[in-house]
Amino acid sequence: MKYLNILAIVLHLAISSAEFFSSTSSLEQLLRTEVILLSELQNYVNEIKEHAELLQSEIDAIKAEHLSASDSIEGYLNNPVNAFRLIKRLHSDWETFESNVENEASRINYLEAIAGHRENLSYPTKEDFVGTALALTRLQQTYQLDVGELASGMLNGVKYGAPMSWQDCFVLGQHLYELRDYNNTVPWLQQSMQLLVQQHYAEESASLDFMEAVVSYHQAMGDYQNALSLINHVLSVQPEQRLHLLQTRFQLEQLIRDGVKRGLMHEVMRSPGDYHASREYQLYQQVCRQELTPTSSAQRELRCRLHSRLAYVPYKLEELHLDPYVVQVHDVISPKDSIALQKLARPELQRSQVYTLGGSDPTSANFRTSKGTSFHYGKHPAMQRLRQHMSTISELNMNSAELLQIANYGIGGHYEPHMDSFDETHDYSQDVDSTNRLATGIFYLSDVEAGGGTAFPFLPLLVTPERGSLLFWYNLHPSGDQDYRTKHAGCPVLHGSKWIANVWIRLRHQDQVRPCKLERNHEISLPYKNYS
Repeated sequence: MKYLNILAIVLHLAISSAEFFSSTSSLEQLLRTEVILLSELQNYVNEIKEHAELLQSEIDAIKAEHLSASDSIEGYLNNPVNAFRLIKRLHSDWETFESNVENEASRINYLEAIAGHRENLSYPTKEDFVGTALALTRLQQTYQLDVGELASGMLNGVKYGAPMSWQDCFVLGQHLYELRDYNNTVPWLQQSMQLLVQQHYAEESASLDFMEAVVSYHQAMGDYQNALSLINHVLSVQPEQRLHLLQTRFQLEQLIRDGVKRGLMHEVMRSPGDYHASREYQLYQQVCRQELTPTSSAQRELRCRLHSRLAYVPYKLEELHLDPYVVQVHDVISPKDSIALQKLARPELQRSQVYTLGGSDPTSANFRTSKGTSFHYGKHPAMQRLRQHMSTISELNMNSAELLQIANYGIGGHYEPHMDSFDETHDYSQDVDSTNRLATGIFYLSDVEAGGGTAFPFLPLLVTPERGSLLFWYNLHPSGDQDYRTKHAGCPVLHGSKWIANVWIRLRHQDQVRPCKLERNHEISLPYKNYS
């Protein structure tokens, strides 16, 4: 594969809407697709009996990754860099392989085989590709990751997998440019060029031509310093052949010297109402990074205790916050039940949706990237046990509980700060139940190696996913008003696969077990209603 073919990549928009990026469970289909494509490409190389060195080097590199993945496919796919590179290869590189053999006499067998596979195998869409790009930048921003370390396969100082190539970094930067995310485009293009310089062919004319092309990206964005650095490098290698760059270098030096601030980076500013620029969003990110934690005084009254009402074996309950009441109950679900619930959910997973303002039909949204499905509790004994655990621990009437929702978070999967309870605009006429969500329970069905915690920005509290445990809290004040302090979020999954089972209990039929108080006591949470 010619390394400069990256400029000629045409993104293929598959008809499938599988949305592989939103769930690690779905990525296994893509790995199987690439196994078959590798086999077909190997057959082609064997047929022509030539030393196709570049093609073979690509095959060997991908095979090495697959060999590494075979030790733990789940562990391989849980790495966001591996997932991005897998989707990137299937979305763009394989089309480049096909174009390279179009002029070969023996290409017919290979191309016919590939055409036959396309109807039966799973391929990522452009949405998957963009989703993985956004996921990597989300992880980078939320956890303040260094681009160089992320590209090398390092996540928070831990080496998880193979590094990204200069082509990987360029394609990522190119798509961020198209998405007008210029602040994140700059470091990825810079990383791409740093990696290209390290290649044995870096001083060839074609490589230098490519670097000149990247200069135009930096110039257009107003990133004059990186543009100047690239030009200086090209001139240092071919000073006589690149005299046309001297004028551009002079202009860039003048712009830097004069402190000129113009270009796409300076023109595209966040709107005043952009939630990602709000104080609340910054709090959320700080809690995910554990820069904000509950004060010592807030933790002083917290207790760990055994909760044994109606239970043969006492529950190990840990108080995380008293007002609002948030607890984590440990060792509730057995590993066997956790695996069984994941297995039942996998074939049914669909892109998770959210309610829009006014309570109209739910829809998918970029601020929630996961896949989920819902079950009646009678579907399986493990689900019935979850229902019983929730009833015993919460002492609430489970007859008013919604269906059990099982969800799996994919590459950088997250759910930005939100309320589980409904505000005054909610349309209950379209609702099966006519009352608000009193309480929430999250059963963690898996551990998560890094990231993926449940964050409460206003408490501020971060709960680490612990397989087998239950996180429980009340969404409403005893008066029935919304408790805005319970706004919470799912931090991006940095490494691992996050599986949860959500339980939402409605207010209806709870008057005997948790009667509403006549006086309203919701004022304490009102400052957080429109926090910005």
